Amino acid sequence: MKASVLAPLGVLSCLTTAVLGDWQFRSRPGLSPPKLNITVPAQEGLVEKGLIFVTPYPGFGPNSKGPEQPAAYIFRDNGDLVWSGLSFFSGFAANFKVQTWNGQKVLSAFQGQWAETPGRAYGHHVLLNNRYEVVKTVRANSHRFASLHEFLIVDETTALIEITSALPISLTPWGGTKEQNWILSTGFQEIDIDSGKVLFEWESIDHVDPKDSNIPLAPSIGHSSSQAWDYFHLNSVDKDGEGNYIISARNSAAIYKINGTSGEIIWTLGGHSSSFEIDSKDTFAYQHDARLLHRSEDGSIERLSLFDNAASEVGEINPVSRVRVIEVDHNKNTSKALRTYPAPDGSLARSQGNAQVLPNGNVFTNWGQAGAVTEFSHDGEVLFHAYLDSAPSNLVQSYRGSRFNWTGIPSEDPVIAIVGDDARGSADIYVSWNGDTETTTWCFYVEFEGHGATGLDKAKLVGEVERIGFESHLNLKISSLEYGASVFAEAIDASGKVLRRSPSAAFLKRPRETFSSAGPSVNGNGASEDLARDDL
Repeated sequence: MKASVLAPLGVLSCLTTAVLGDWQFRSRPGLSPPKLNITVPAQEGLVEKGLIFVTPYPGFGPNSKGPEQPAAYIFRDNGDLVWSGLSFFSGFAANFKVQTWNGQKVLSAFQGQWAETPGRAYGHHVLLNNRYEVVKTVRANSHRFASLHEFLIVDETTALIEITSALPISLTPWGGTKEQNWILSTGFQEIDIDSGKVLFEWESIDHVDPKDSNIPLAPSIGHSSSQAWDYFHLNSVDKDGEGNYIISARNSAAIYKINGTSGEIIWTLGGHSSSFEIDSKDTFAYQHDARLLHRSEDGSIERLSLFDNAASEVGEINPVSRVRVIEVDHNKNTSKALRTYPAPDGSLARSQGNAQVLPNGNVFTNWGQAGAVTEFSHDGEVLFHAYLDSAPSNLVQSYRGSRFNWTGIPSEDPVIAIVGDDARGSADIYVSWNGDTETTTWCFYVEFEGHGATGLDKAKLVGEVERIGFESHLNLKISSLEYGASVFAEAIDASGKVLRRSPSAAFLKRPRETFSSAGPSVNGNGASEDLARDDL
């Protein structure tokens, strides 16, 4: 029987400037993920292989609406949804990526809630396996709170996490009044993931004088622990092969190298106390995500990548945010920008953002508060650009965004839905499998009631379609379906192997109504809703 396949909805191409609505799916009516507004389609053969990982949520502006369902998401380059993480993480989700723990690929993400102090969240980090099952929860230790900014697995066994502490300290040495007595110290821990033991801990207040902050001590802050002066604002931690740490502090506009034994600062790049001379054209400020890319054998040359916001709530040093690859020369005590990748649309992200140097030399960039992602070639050509459910208007944002290879075979079953219409004499069958990356073909079967031990004595193949997009579709003549018949689908991979079978959905020949293997009127969150809409 001839199969009819629905084209993916809302995949936008070059020069698109707006997008309406979120995705809707017949088989998963409870999901409403954002659509990527793709303005530069991925250049096949030039972009790095892999999927896109983001956690879009509403912007900070008063008119920001953002996605209908803020969550962790995986997308393909053409904008097709692979996985909605809605309900998989509790509360606010951020810093979503693929890492390796004890030899297995895992998804890691922060889950928690926003704190009253801007830019802070309290929670913990969660690891999911390729079946999207929680396999580990990692928390801060030593009575510290874990925040969202960093979770990096080192050597598959330990994790670097950001911690925060509001401390009762008089702020009069830095211009405060006698009523201002709270400061926010930020730092990091390296934790053994299996045991939870703290292997190393560092806090900014022990090593960096608040006089180096670029954020003024305003009269309205410092009066309580919830409004402590965030003078440092650590937002990334990396570790080199010598056992030392590279950290980024947004509010001092500096990068620091930390001795992995004593905790002392080895050098400072940028800010008010830089160890290196920096030409005015090579400066950066309010940066995020500093990563060590290279260290010469004798240690005299080090190269780093960073996301240069170039702006904050107190000012800007450049009209456009950018990624910078920086080289520091310890013999000359100089620093220079080797490569710069400016936002292709001229965006200025005053918060958040990251830069990921990919295996093929490309640079994948998430523009933070500006709500977009870009992949650059090594030489700076824009190979891909997309807004996260928005036009270029800061309606949505993502703390970080990345590209990774990922194989997902969900523990949950595929779900099927039937939309029957006697008037048309046909039935539309929809199937999806949230998080699956391996299915290439869907085979649809009709089961008829019988008298065997199982109650079903035969199943008939009625259609086969190529898997296109998150949800695939087959149209059947109603004459193919007898009263009480049920339909199910099998997920087939590229080798012809059956990966999973969906539960069956019964067809009852009611006009234009949906019958789903997930339940006749239950959405993906377990909430009841009307599924009989004719157009979605």
